[in-house]
Amino acid sequence: MNPIVAHVPRVGGGQSPAEAERNDLRDLLAAVLEALDMPFDPMRDLTAMLRIGAVTGTLRDVLNGSATNGIPWETDYLRKEIARLAARGW
Repeated sequence: MNPIVAHVPRVGGGQSPAEAERNDLRDLLAAVLEALDMPFDPMRDLTAMLRIGAVTGTLRDVLNGSATNGIPWETDYLRKEIARLAARGW
């Protein structure tokens, strides 16, 4: 695995770049938790597989440097994908 994390330097709301990155990563991890935190359901195994696929794709892009739009965009995409799956009952 490439040790370089996709990084789009940014400063927001008077934050230093390090603070902005820390907050972006925390938000990404919160989205991962939201995606994987599922109540018991008869379809849980299939739901978990679909959600794990969305999470691993997002994390792979961030970790291998393919997240050219930055971590906040990847986080938003993950949340939208999980919402799309949830709307379909997954």
